[in-house]
Amino acid sequence: MKLYKLKAAFGTFINRIQSVDSSNNLPFSGAEYNDQKDFTAIISKLQFRLARDVYEKKMTNDFLYEAIDFYNGPLIVKLNQSKTLQFFTVSPRCKTLLDQLKLPEHRFYPIFVQIDNGIDLPYYILQINNNMTPYMDYNKSSFYGRKLKTKEISLYKKGEIKSEEELLNLPDQNIFPYDCSMYIDQELDWVYMAPFFMISEKSKQLFEENGIVGMEITPFYEVESDYGKPNDLGFLNEFGGREIIINGKSTMDGLDINNFPTADKE
Repeated sequence: MKLYKLKAAFGTFINRIQSVDSSNNLPFSGAEYNDQKDFTAIISKLQFRLARDVYEKKMTNDFLYEAIDFYNGPLIVKLNQSKTLQFFTVSPRCKTLLDQLKLPEHRFYPIFVQIDNGIDLPYYILQINNNMTPYMDYNKSSFYGRKLKTKEISLYKKGEIKSEEELLNLPDQNIFPYDCSMYIDQELDWVYMAPFFMISEKSKQLFEENGIVGMEITPFYEVESDYGKPNDLGFLNEFGGREIIINGKSTMDGLDINNFPTADKE
C-alpha cells in the first residue's frame, strides 16, 4: 500500500494564510483553544489574507500573490494548545474533492481570503483532527521511545502498550514516545504520523487529475530525514523503520527494511 506525505508547497506561491485581527489590525491573531473544537464564532469575526511579514509588507517579490488551492494555516489556536488539531485552507474545488475522501474527524468553515488588494475569494478552512487514537488498534501497533537526555531508544512490541493512556504515561517520564507500526482499523484516506499527514493513492490521483495547485506530495519512504542526518532509528529516510497499516494493508508490503538506506551504509 502506497501512502504519500502531504504538505503545502513552498516555492513560487505564498503557501500560508494568516488571520487579521479586525480590532487592532495585528499581522497575526488567534484565540484560546476550547474543548468544543468548533471555532465558528471565532472565525466569523476574523478576516484572512495571504501571509505577510511582521512589518505588514508582502514578504518578497520572489513570491506570487495568486490564488491557489491549498494553504497552511491559519493559526487559529496557539501552537502549544493545538495538539490534536491542524488547519489548512482549501479552495472550493479542493473541498469538493476532499468530500469524496474518508478523512479523520474534520470540519469546514467558509471564509473569504484577501489574495491581493481588491481580490477577495471564497475558501474554506479545513480543521482536521491529527490524533489517530480513535482509529487505532493499540494491541496491533508498536512504538518506540527516545530518552530526551541520552537519545537512547526503547522499543515496545505489539501488545506491550494497549492504550493512549499507557503510551503517554510510560514509567520513565524522560522518554518521548513515537508510533513505530501504526495499525488503523478502518479505511482512511488521510492518516497522521508526526509531523505530517499521509494521504492515500486515491487522494493523490484525485488531486493530480483535477490539477490542484499548492500541494507537495512525496512518497512515504522517499521523505528525507532532516539535515541529511539519520532519523531516531538510524535510517536516512524520515519514516525509515516506521510503518502504517490500514485494515491489514501495510506501507511495507513488498519492501525489505534491510534495503532502506542507513548512515552506516553511506
